[in-house]
Amino acid sequence: MGELDRYVIRYGQDAGELSEEVVVTNAQAEAEMSYEVSGLDAGTWYFTIQVQDTNGLISEPSDVVSKSIRS
Repeated sequence: MGELDRYVIRYGQDAGELSEEVVVTNAQAEAEMSYEVSGLDAGTWYFTIQVQDTNGLISEPSDVVSKSIRS
């Protein structure tokens, strides 16, 4: 992989079908990145992250992690 370009966060309430996506640009400058996904309904949400370099190459998705949101 070349220089970092962006992070791709995929998430959803079905670990097998992460239907939502957030693209965080300027990954090189945001090396200690954090990102808050807001507006999630109550329940369990699943997430993966990938990195993409400036040549367009993208990593494999990370392992799926989960977070339970209470109402």
